[in-house]
Amino acid sequence: MKILLVVKQKKNIDTFRPAIGCLLDRGHSVTVAVQQHHEERDERLARDVDRAGFSVVRCPFTRTDEWTGAAALLRSLRDCVQYLRPELRNAVKLQTRTVQKLTQELLIPKGTDDLAAGLRGIPAPQVSRLEALLKLAERSLPSDALYDEFITSQRPDVLLLSPLVHFGSAQADLVASARRLGVAVGMLLFSWDNLSTKGCLHRRPDWMFVWNEQQRREAQTLHGFPSERVIVVGAPRFDSFFELKPEMTREAFHGPLGLDPSKPTLLYVCSSRFVSDGELVFIRRWVNELRDSSAVLLRESNIVVRPHPDVPLLPPEEPIETVRWPAWSTQTAQMARPFGDPRAIVLRTAARSQQGLYESVSQSAAVVGLNTSAELEAGIVGRPVFTILADEREADGQHTTVHFHYLLKDQGGFVTLGHTFPEHLAQLEAALGEPPDPAPIRAFIEQFLRPHGIEKPVAPLLAEAIERTFATPVTAVEQPELPAADEDDRAEAVAPEHAGENVVQLEHEGIRINVHATPEITSLMRNREFAFEKNTIEWLMRGVGIGDVVYDLAAGVGVYTVIAAKHRGAMVVAFESGYASFGRLCDNLLLNACDGRVVPVPLELSDRDGLKELKYERWRAGQDRHRLREADWRVRPTSGEHPYVQPVVVTPLDAVVGRYALPPPNHLRLSRQVAAPAVLAGAAATLAAPGLKSIFATVEWVEADRVIAQLAALGWEVDARHPASGEAFHLGFRRQPSAAAEPRRLSRMRGRADR
Repeated sequence: MKILLVVKQKKNIDTFRPAIGCLLDRGHSVTVAVQQHHEERDERLARDVDRAGFSVVRCPFTRTDEWTGAAALLRSLRDCVQYLRPELRNAVKLQTRTVQKLTQELLIPKGTDDLAAGLRGIPAPQVSRLEALLKLAERSLPSDALYDEFITSQRPDVLLLSPLVHFGSAQADLVASARRLGVAVGMLLFSWDNLSTKGCLHRRPDWMFVWNEQQRREAQTLHGFPSERVIVVGAPRFDSFFELKPEMTREAFHGPLGLDPSKPTLLYVCSSRFVSDGELVFIRRWVNELRDSSAVLLRESNIVVRPHPDVPLLPPEEPIETVRWPAWSTQTAQMARPFGDPRAIVLRTAARSQQGLYESVSQSAAVVGLNTSAELEAGIVGRPVFTILADEREADGQHTTVHFHYLLKDQGGFVTLGHTFPEHLAQLEAALGEPPDPAPIRAFIEQFLRPHGIEKPVAPLLAEAIERTFATPVTAVEQPELPAADEDDRAEAVAPEHAGENVVQLEHEGIRINVHATPEITSLMRNREFAFEKNTIEWLMRGVGIGDVVYDLAAGVGVYTVIAAKHRGAMVVAFESGYASFGRLCDNLLLNACDGRVVPVPLELSDRDGLKELKYERWRAGQDRHRLREADWRVRPTSGEHPYVQPVVVTPLDAVVGRYALPPPNHLRLSRQVAAPAVLAGAAATLAAPGLKSIFATVEWVEADRVIAQLAALGWEVDARHPASGEAFHLGFRRQPSAAAEPRRLSRMRGRADR
C-alpha cells in the first residue's frame, strides 16, 4: 500500500515517526509532506529515517486558485458557528478566538467582545440553519488544481492527514482533491484538544484514528462524524515518554540546582500562551501563597517551575544560569531564580530531550498546572496532579475550554481541582503528608492514552489499524465532491479592499491572475491581450515543483512572481529596486492573496557591495524599465532634461542569502532588466549549491556569450534558447553532466535561435 502522510508542522510528524517505521516494516511505502516546509529539516528527516519505501516531498501550504479568499471567509464563518452549538456554548474563550479571526478576515474594527456575545444570543434552530447553509457552501467549493496535481503526482492508495481539524485548515482542500480523485482519506488525531479547540471539521475524512472513547464521542457530538468510522487506537505521541526511566538520584538531581533533596519538591508545569498570556504573574502569586501557608511542608518545599516549550516565561533581563549535572553529562539546563526565594527556581531543559521533563516529574512529589498536556505526562510517571481555578484575567483559557474538564476527578479523570487557594493548599498538604494511591492515576492513563493496555505501545497498533482499515475499498462518508468549477462559474480573485480599482485579469492557457492596470502592464497589452513571455511561463509550469523556492530577479510588478506562487505553489523571493514597481509588486501580491508565499526585496544585485545608479528609460522613472550603470553613484545637479538616475544600494546575491537567512533557491529567473554578468559574478556560492535545479535568464545578445561562459565555469549548460523581443534571448540552463562541457557561443546564432 502506498501511503501519503501530510502534516501541518514538524511536531505532527515527530508524533507519528514510530508508526511510520511500523508501516515500513509491514512492507508499505510512506511519503511524508510537511506543509510548513523547511528545507534543512526535511532533509534531516529523510536522512534520519533512511529506509527503503520512505520519502519526503513538498506539498502546497494553502489553495491558490480564484476561490482562495472565498474559502478562507467561509471557513472562518463555519468556525464561529461551530462554537454556537449547544455542546460548546460555554467555551467562551474558544468562541472569542474564532470571532477574532473572523473580524481579521473581514477587517471589522474593534468590538469583538460585543460581537461574540451577540452571536451567543442566536437561537439553536437558527444555528442549525446556518450550519446547513455553510456545509452546503463548503461542499460546493471546487477542488484546487494545485492540490489535484499534488495528489495525482504522488499516486497514493491512502491519504493520511494530521491534524485536519484546525482553523480554516488548508488540509480540507486536500480532502476535496482526494475525494475527487478517488483516494481514501484518514485523519490522525494529534492532540487531546484538537477536536474541541481548533474549530470545525470542514471536510470529513473516511476514517478517523483517535486516542480514546472520549474522543470518539467528541467526533460524534461536536462534528457529527459517524462513531462507527472512528477507530480508537491510543495516543502515539506518548510512546517514547512511557519508555523513559529515572537516570538520577534525588541528591544528583537537586544538588546542582541548589535545592534540598531532603525536602519534598513541587513541580509547576506551565501552559500555552492561549491558556494564559501572562502566567508568570499567577505563578508568583502561587509561590507566595505556598510560602505564607501555615503548613511547614509547603513553606519549606522545593519549587521547580518548567516553562511551556513554546513560551518565553521570563523577561529578557532576568539572569540565567547554565546548569550541568555530573551524573547526567549529556544534559544541560537553563535556570533562573526570579522569585527572591532560594528554594524556588525556573528550569528549562532542551525541548528535544524528553528526559529533562521526565526527571523533573519523577523527582517531584506532586505536579501543579492550569491546563496543559504536561499533566498527562505527570500521570504517566504516576504523580498526583493538582490545578486551581484561576481568575480569567490570569488564565482565560482554562475552565472556559472544553478539554480542561476531561482530566478532572469529578469528570472521571485524575486531576484534583481547587476552587480557591485555601482549598488548593490543603489538597497539596495532604498529598505531601500521605502520597495518594497511584492505582486510580494509572487506570485513567490507561483508559485515556493506552486503552488497549498500558504496556502496549500505540505506534504498532496504529500501523496495524491503518493497514486493516484501508485494506478494502472505502465507501465515502459523504456524497462525492463536485468537480472543478466551469470557467463561467469561476470567481474573480479581487480582494475586497481593491474593489472598484482599475484591475485587469491576465489569462494564458488556464493561468489566470489579477493585476493593477499600471503603466508597466498597459504597455504590454495588445488588443486587450497581455503579451506574456510564453517561454518564461513554460519554464515555470514545467520546471518548478510544488513548494520549490524561486528567486525572481528584477521581478517588476510581479506577473511571473504571482504565477509561480499561485499556480506552482512556490515560495518566491522577488527582487525589485525600481521604487514605483516595488510598491506595485506588493499591491499585486495582496490582490492575488499570495503575499504569504512571497518575500519582496527592494535591493539591486551586483558583484559587490556599493552605491550605484539605476537608469530609467525617459519618462519611466520608478518603473520596471531600468538598467544598472557600472559607475558608482555621484552627486550631480538636478536637471529636468535628462532621465532620472536613482541611487541604489547594490549587494551580491550570496551576501543577501547569508545575511538575511533567505531560503536557498531551487530556481533562478533573471529578467531582462538584470545586469546578468555582474549578478552572476556575485552569486558563485548560490549557483554552486546542490539544491539549485534550473536557471532561466533573458539577456541581450551582446551579453550572451559572457553569461554562458560564466555559468559553464560553474557547471551549467544551455538546454533551451528562444528569441525574445528586440535583440535578446531567453536562455534555460541545467547542470552539465560533465564539468568539462564546452560553452556554446550564442552570438554566432543571432537571428537563428531555436524556436
